[in-house]
Amino acid sequence: MCIFVAQFNIMSTILLSIGSNTFSKTNIDKAQRMLTRLFPGILFSQSVLSEPDDDRYSFLFRNVLAIAETDLLPEEVIEKIKQTERAVGRSPRDKYLGKVVIDIDLIRYNDELLRPADFQREYVQQLLSDLESQSL
Repeated sequence: MCIFVAQFNIMSTILLSIGSNTFSKTNIDKAQRMLTRLFPGILFSQSVLSEPDDDRYSFLFRNVLAIAETDLLPEEVIEKIKQTERAVGRSPRDKYLGKVVIDIDLIRYNDELLRPADFQREYVQQLLSDLESQSL
């Protein structure tokens, strides 16, 4: 008697928002390299600068979106991006100093919007159309 077990990994599409206001080009480049190892085939948008929406931040933010396929669950994706943030140099006290070394957020998992307010931001919509034109 022979039993075959087939395991199917269902792939999900994720949308990540990446931002920095401290050595932003360097930190975003480092994060992109790390995310590429985690999510082969990931696509990154161009970067855009945006004004901070909170008074504690003095410097412009550089923002990038990324879209990738993964078999990870949302909680696992979030844990991986938090590890990436720490590896790039993010520390809890930085935010109180007005510094964002790197911030990576899972905005959408398949069709589920996890951060609707972030998704509505003008730069996210602008970068999303950039990403969609890349993937055509």
